[in-house]
Amino acid sequence: MNGLGLVYKMYGDQFAGGVIPVALSGNSPQPAPKYPAGSPDQPVKSSGSPTYPLDMVAALSADRKFLIVSVVNATESEQKLDLSVAGAHLAGPSTLWQLTGNSANAVNHTGQPAQLAIKESSIGDAPATIKVAPISVNIYRFPVERSGQ
Repeated sequence: MNGLGLVYKMYGDQFAGGVIPVALSGNSPQPAPKYPAGSPDQPVKSSGSPTYPLDMVAALSADRKFLIVSVVNATESEQKLDLSVAGAHLAGPSTLWQLTGNSANAVNHTGQPAQLAIKESSIGDAPATIKVAPISVNIYRFPVERSGQ
Protein backbone atom coordinates (compact mmCIF):
# COMPACT_ATOMS: atom_id res chain seq x y z
CA MET A 1 0.00 0.00 0.00
CA ASN A 2 1.32 3.47 -0.77
CA GLY A 3 1.94 6.09 1.92
CA LEU A 4 -1.37 7.91 1.44
CA GLY A 5 -3.25 4.62 1.60
CA LEU A 6 -1.48 3.76 4.86
CA VAL A 7 -2.50 7.12 6.35
CA TYR A 8 -6.13 6.54 5.31
CA LYS A 9 -5.99 3.05 6.81
CA MET A 10 -4.64 4.32 10.14
CA TYR A 11 -7.21 7.10 10.47
CA GLY A 12 -10.05 4.91 9.18
CA ASP A 13 -9.24 2.17 11.66
CA GLN A 14 -9.04 4.50 14.67
CA PHE A 15 -11.33 7.48 13.95
CA ALA A 16 -14.27 5.76 12.22
CA GLY A 17 -17.60 4.82 13.73
CA GLY A 18 -18.99 7.88 15.48
CA VAL A 19 -16.01 9.21 17.41
CA ILE A 20 -16.64 12.31 19.52
CA PRO A 21 -14.30 15.27 18.80
CA VAL A 22 -12.29 16.57 21.75
CA ALA A 23 -10.85 20.09 22.02
CA LEU A 24 -7.07 20.40 22.07
CA SER A 25 -5.00 23.29 23.32
CA GLY A 26 -1.33 24.04 23.44
CA ASN A 27 1.21 26.67 24.33
CA SER A 28 3.37 26.56 21.21
CA PRO A 29 1.78 28.95 18.69
CA GLN A 30 2.56 29.17 15.00
CA PRO A 31 5.55 31.53 14.45
CA ALA A 32 5.00 35.00 13.07
CA PRO A 33 4.69 35.28 9.27
CA LYS A 34 7.86 35.71 7.20
CA TYR A 35 6.24 37.91 4.56
CA PRO A 36 4.25 41.17 4.79
CA ALA A 37 0.46 40.91 5.07
CA GLY A 38 -1.17 40.93 1.64
CA SER A 39 1.93 39.51 -0.03
CA PRO A 40 1.10 36.74 -2.50
CA ASP A 41 3.39 34.48 -0.45
CA GLN A 42 1.60 35.16 2.83
CA PRO A 43 -1.94 33.91 3.53
CA VAL A 44 -4.34 36.36 5.17
CA LYS A 45 -4.91 33.97 8.08
CA SER A 46 -2.33 31.58 9.53
CA SER A 47 -3.27 27.93 9.30
CA GLY A 48 -1.15 27.11 12.34
CA SER A 49 -2.31 25.94 15.72
CA PRO A 50 -1.11 26.22 19.32
CA THR A 51 0.55 22.79 19.01
CA TYR A 52 3.22 23.97 16.53
CA PRO A 53 5.21 22.29 15.02
CA LEU A 54 2.97 19.28 15.59
CA ASP A 55 -0.42 18.83 13.96
CA MET A 56 -2.85 17.19 16.37
CA VAL A 57 -6.46 16.07 16.60
CA ALA A 58 -8.26 14.16 19.35
CA ALA A 59 -11.52 12.29 19.88
CA LEU A 60 -13.26 9.93 22.27
CA SER A 61 -14.23 6.54 20.87
CA ALA A 62 -17.97 6.17 20.27
CA ASP A 63 -18.27 4.04 23.43
CA ARG A 64 -16.24 6.65 25.38
CA LYS A 65 -13.77 3.98 26.50
CA PHE A 66 -10.74 5.47 24.74
CA LEU A 67 -9.15 8.84 24.07
CA ILE A 68 -7.64 8.80 20.57
CA VAL A 69 -4.95 11.36 19.79
CA SER A 70 -3.33 11.83 16.39
CA VAL A 71 0.03 13.58 16.24
CA VAL A 72 1.83 14.39 12.98
CA ASN A 73 5.47 15.44 13.20
CA ALA A 74 6.53 16.73 9.79
CA THR A 75 9.87 17.97 11.10
CA GLU A 76 13.19 16.18 10.81
CA SER A 77 13.74 16.19 14.56
CA GLU A 78 12.10 14.47 17.51
CA GLN A 79 9.47 16.63 19.19
CA LYS A 80 8.04 16.39 22.69
CA LEU A 81 4.58 17.16 23.96
CA ASP A 82 3.21 17.23 27.46
CA LEU A 83 -0.03 15.26 27.76
CA SER A 84 -2.46 16.81 30.20
CA VAL A 85 -6.07 15.66 30.11
CA ALA A 86 -8.86 17.60 31.80
CA GLY A 87 -12.20 16.00 32.62
CA ALA A 88 -11.06 12.38 32.37
CA HIS A 89 -8.53 10.03 33.90
CA LEU A 90 -6.42 7.88 31.60
CA ALA A 91 -5.61 4.46 33.04
CA GLY A 92 -4.38 1.19 31.66
CA PRO A 93 -2.27 -0.06 28.78
CA SER A 94 -2.18 2.31 25.82
CA THR A 95 -1.43 1.65 22.16
CA LEU A 96 0.53 3.54 19.52
CA TRP A 97 0.16 3.11 15.76
CA GLN A 98 3.04 4.83 13.98
CA LEU A 99 3.63 5.37 10.27
CA THR A 100 7.16 6.34 9.42
CA GLY A 101 9.90 5.60 6.94
CA ASN A 102 13.66 5.80 6.69
CA SER A 103 13.47 9.32 5.17
CA ALA A 104 11.06 12.10 4.23
CA ASN A 105 11.18 10.74 0.67
CA ALA A 106 10.31 7.14 1.59
CA VAL A 107 7.90 5.52 -0.89
CA ASN A 108 6.47 2.03 -1.22
CA HIS A 109 6.88 0.46 -4.67
CA THR A 110 5.26 -2.75 -5.87
CA GLY A 111 7.64 -5.68 -5.82
CA GLN A 112 10.14 -3.92 -3.55
CA PRO A 113 10.57 -3.99 0.24
CA ALA A 114 8.31 -1.47 1.98
CA GLN A 115 9.98 1.79 2.99
CA LEU A 116 6.83 2.91 4.86
CA ALA A 117 4.97 0.78 7.36
CA ILE A 118 2.50 1.05 10.22
CA LYS A 119 3.92 -0.27 13.46
CA GLU A 120 1.65 -1.06 16.39
CA SER A 121 3.14 -1.07 19.87
CA SER A 122 2.03 -1.10 23.47
CA ILE A 123 3.22 1.94 25.42
CA GLY A 124 1.92 1.07 28.89
CA ASP A 125 0.10 3.76 30.86
CA ALA A 126 -0.30 7.21 29.29
CA PRO A 127 2.98 9.07 29.74
CA ALA A 128 3.10 12.66 30.98
CA THR A 129 5.51 13.52 28.15
CA ILE A 130 5.36 11.95 24.71
CA LYS A 131 8.39 11.85 22.42
CA VAL A 132 7.24 12.06 18.79
CA ALA A 133 9.54 10.57 16.15
CA PRO A 134 10.65 12.77 13.25
CA ILE A 135 8.70 12.55 9.96
CA SER A 136 5.93 10.42 11.46
CA VAL A 137 2.18 10.03 11.75
CA ASN A 138 1.17 8.69 15.17
CA ILE A 139 -2.16 7.64 16.62
CA TYR A 140 -2.32 7.00 20.36
CA ARG A 141 -5.23 5.20 22.04
CA PHE A 142 -5.49 5.72 25.79
CA PRO A 143 -8.09 3.89 27.95
CA VAL A 144 -10.39 6.27 29.81
CA GLU A 145 -11.21 5.27 33.37
CA ARG A 146 -14.90 5.58 34.01
CA SER A 147 -16.24 7.08 37.22
CA GLY A 148 -16.70 4.51 39.97
CA GLN A 149 -14.08 2.08 38.63
